[in-house]
Amino acid sequence: MKPKTYFCLLIVFATGLLPALAGTKEELMRLQSDVLALQNQLREFEKSFSEKTEGLKSLVEQLNDQVAKSNLVLGKISTTLENQASGVRSTDQALLQEIRSLSGKIDDANTRISAMAQQLAELKVQAKPIQASTLGGAASEDSIYNQAFNDLVQENFDLAIQGFTAYLNSFPGSEKAASAQYNIGEAYYRQNKLPQAIAAFTRVINDFPGSDRIATALFRRAKAELAMQETKNAIADFREVVDKYPEASEAGLAKQELQKLGASPAKPAPTRQKTR
Repeated sequence: MKPKTYFCLLIVFATGLLPALAGTKEELMRLQSDVLALQNQLREFEKSFSEKTEGLKSLVEQLNDQVAKSNLVLGKISTTLENQASGVRSTDQALLQEIRSLSGKIDDANTRISAMAQQLAELKVQAKPIQASTLGGAASEDSIYNQAFNDLVQENFDLAIQGFTAYLNSFPGSEKAASAQYNIGEAYYRQNKLPQAIAAFTRVINDFPGSDRIATALFRRAKAELAMQETKNAIADFREVVDKYPEASEAGLAKQELQKLGASPAKPAPTRQKTR
């Protein structure tokens, strides 16, 4: 705009100067030449200004396109990261569930190993020589128990329950009576017959107070109670194992279960009443 204004002023000035220079041909030609030069400069400036404006416009358009593309890419990256984060959370939850499930299976396996170790110790005792005069009665007692135990190992649970029940009816005062009663509970537990399992484990605790199977029976009863959502009873049994049988292998397992439940092993167990 300024060059045009300057040009107009020159024209006005030249127009006002012409009367004073009338007759001076050389001055008029020089003035015309200057005017032409100014016109050419104006055209060049307009051309340069137009080119620069077009260049800036093109650059702005390119920048806008680039920003739009960048925003699109950022949006895709954000969506991908959110999906990945969601997938990681889902994977973590699934993994945690698998770990908990595996922990429960390990606990059950440890309990079964403990029970089988006890049975192995009993079988070693049975292998000692016995007097001929008592051979018949001992063989009958052992054969009933061993057959029932074999059924339990082979997962013939109903036959195992029948065999151990027959053993208890025939030899209620036997040294293996507590183990027979515990194995009845184990057979019910492994069939997921939880109320019957709890009743059988309770008989071990009540009927054989001096037995070394009580800690195992308490722990197994607590597991059955936990499966039946009797959480308070389960916590009480776990704590009893920790408190009364700290040297038993089940004590460590009971502490782990209490930790999972958010219960302190040291907290006194509440008074409870069980209906069996």
